[in-house]
Amino acid sequence: MRNAKNEHHSQSSLLAGLTVLLVEDEPDIAELFTFILQEYGAEVILARSAVEALGELGQRKPDILVSNVRLPEEDGRWLIEQIRHLEGVWNELPAIAVTSYTREVDAEGAMQSGFQHFMSKPLDPDELVQEILKLVKRD
Repeated sequence: MRNAKNEHHSQSSLLAGLTVLLVEDEPDIAELFTFILQEYGAEVILARSAVEALGELGQRKPDILVSNVRLPEEDGRWLIEQIRHLEGVWNELPAIAVTSYTREVDAEGAMQSGFQHFMSKPLDPDELVQEILKLVKRD
């Protein structure tokens, strides 16, 4: 039988050393995602809009992008298209699209925009972490 404390420790280091750029405009969801990602050891850069996220990319180099598709002003598809057109390493940035509007937002459209994975809210924290690990090639 595994010790619960050891299990928590191994969980909390799954994303250690990774920086996640989280783009989420809904405060409660932003707080929840930040908490989950930090529990698994990730550093989180929170942006509340696509424009703010682009500004963060000018200053920091995240390992992965997790973005809501429906955002105020410019949406997540616009954001990933802008990122894919930036010079250098940005066209390689792994990106996960998330939405609670699965009827209006189609996975195929998000993938064509440049996301590698699409998830609908509410997210399963373990599934999100496993997808991040897969995309940053850390299984």
